[in-house]
Amino acid sequence: MKEWKERLKEEGYIEVGDFIIEVSVDSECPCKDDEVYPAITVYDRRTESWYYVDEPFDPVNNFTEAWKQAIKVLEEYINGKGPRLKRTPKKFAPDDVIKRFAEALKTLENKTEF
Repeated sequence: MKEWKERLKEEGYIEVGDFIIEVSVDSECPCKDDEVYPAITVYDRRTESWYYVDEPFDPVNNFTEAWKQAIKVLEEYINGKGPRLKRTPKKFAPDDVIKRFAEALKTLENKTEF
């Protein structure tokens, strides 16, 4: 049995409901200052669309640090904070997608993976 957090750390992604949630590191290139940031991307299988989580992440040095920040954000969403899913920097995901994503995340509260 693997807890979803460990699976996300080991595999870089988890599947929950209609969604695939992926954690990685992102950098602006050309690399100006060697800073990398956590990136959470979300694929909605129902709409066949990609979104990203728009949160003010701190710079990280490696994937483990990115994972820790991602877990913190996902736990905040599980505990009721509204997800900030976006299609583009100026366009949020449709309300129904955000609602389904929030509902799917709540199923992770005490979930373990087999």
